[in-house]
Amino acid sequence: MSKITWKSKRILTENGMVNGYITIEDGYIRDICDHCDGAYQDAGELGIYPGIIDIHNHGFGGWSMTDPCEDEDVRGYAKALASVGVTGILPTAKEDAFEAIARVMDQDYEGAAIYGIHSEGPFWARGGENTVGMSWPLPDVEETKRLTARAGGKMAMMAIAPELPGAYDVIRYLHAQDIKVACCHTAAHSREIYDALEKVGFDIATHLGNGMQGIHHRDVGALGALLLSEGLYYEVITDLNHICADMLKIMFRLQPYEKFCLISDSNYIAGLPAGTYMRYGREMFADEKGLILNSDGRICGSGKWVLYNIGQLVNHVGVPLEAALRMASINPARFLGIQEKTGSIRSGKRADLMFVDEQFVCHRTYVGGKIVFDRLTDTGERIFNPEAMKRRVESA
Repeated sequence: MSKITWKSKRILTENGMVNGYITIEDGYIRDICDHCDGAYQDAGELGIYPGIIDIHNHGFGGWSMTDPCEDEDVRGYAKALASVGVTGILPTAKEDAFEAIARVMDQDYEGAAIYGIHSEGPFWARGGENTVGMSWPLPDVEETKRLTARAGGKMAMMAIAPELPGAYDVIRYLHAQDIKVACCHTAAHSREIYDALEKVGFDIATHLGNGMQGIHHRDVGALGALLLSEGLYYEVITDLNHICADMLKIMFRLQPYEKFCLISDSNYIAGLPAGTYMRYGREMFADEKGLILNSDGRICGSGKWVLYNIGQLVNHVGVPLEAALRMASINPARFLGIQEKTGSIRSGKRADLMFVDEQFVCHRTYVGGKIVFDRLTDTGERIFNPEAMKRRVESA
């Protein structure tokens, strides 16, 4: 039987921030109290917060879920994400990675828990440009069945442009399979969004404000229609590269914090040194602020992670710390339907925790009561994929 008690000045419980003690026993949170009669460890100035659940992440630390991968790549990816406080993940993957992810979900490994596969596409439009990208297939139920089969029954979410021909049939099929449906990379006008919500419905908006038409005074576009609709969750990237602070303030005026799930949308470059990297024969440019551009100058995912994005919300948008933390933990847990197991600090829940300093740096991560990351012992070679640095061709 394993048991440990930690003391912290900042423990974010379901009832708010407390100064006290938290006991972890046999993988679960056993007690949160304001005194301790036995032995305990002192977390010092570190806050103890619910671990992050990132439902939209393509890669981190040189590990990529958008490339063909083996089991060890998935395990490396899950371990790397734990270094930034992630305790739960939906790998947002291309189909060449589906089988390895599905296998690792059934294994014991050290890192963020995988709650299912997120397929962002392949049924996209070119968001905001009102044209169908010729490289993307039109929605097809049989193709969807093939993809879900390749995921081994472990697909948790699929993102689709709802205005495309055949999209409604695919959405109905996904609903029948209990797979979450996201509205993504869409060229829809506001009316098309309203129609899709009324006729078939979807569960969440993919990276709200990105890959969709913005708000205009004659047509509020997909962004406005989504924000004016009820019953949705919203993914949002708050690195301040994808969306400016004022637009985030507008979003939070129109919908409550409880409806937003902070995501990274990071790719394999996140966490690596700034510079130029080669991928599929094309250059990708990453700067110190986490902006990643492809050779066409378009944003290509994020170079930052959710814990960093929490700091951006608190320091530059004025979101209260507790609200920002909940957008990264209990909100995605509720979206996935696992809120009774994880996503917050409460007696009886699984001990999925991160220990974080005031600069939003993670020092220790627990998943299921086990330490899966410790900054004192988990150095770079245990976290980052050494093969990824071979793709770096120029420093920033």
